Amino acid sequence: MLEAQQRQALLAAMGIDVYLLRGSALDAAASSATPLADSVPEGAAPPQEGIGLLVACARAGAEDAGRTQRLRALLPLALGVAARYVRWIEADPAGELGGVPAARAYLALGAAMPRALGAHLSTMQQMSSTIAAADAPAASLRDGLAKRALWQALKPLARTLRSH
Repeated sequence: MLEAQQRQALLAAMGIDVYLLRGSALDAAASSATPLADSVPEGAAPPQEGIGLLVACARAGAEDAGRTQRLRALLPLALGVAARYVRWIEADPAGELGGVPAARAYLALGAAMPRALGAHLSTMQQMSSTIAAADAPAASLRDGLAKRALWQALKPLARTLRSH
């Protein structure tokens, strides 16, 4: 019988994605010596350098802070990258973003963020990177339908981040 590590390596070589239950992944990450923010699931290649994903969102209010923090914690696990490769930027109260660094992929969370993010990206950046849009963090984790829509937005980002 193959050990778990050998099995994971064999499945990764065949191109099969192994999905883990959220609870077991969070429990395993919490019990391991490395912190959850820097953990990378087996078979997932971290980006080579710099920022893999830039997430632009509006500043969370006091009532939405919990859901935003939960999304910040779960997003790297869902994408299969270490948290240090995911950078979050928040818009000011007027909805404008400050300096937007270059990244391989962009995620705009909220109705106004795609336009605000697009204003800072050159045409070449927009053509060469993967850009996705989803609801604000508070709305994305509201119910099953919203979570499904978020997952559909994350799929192309995960493929882009794994391919490099």
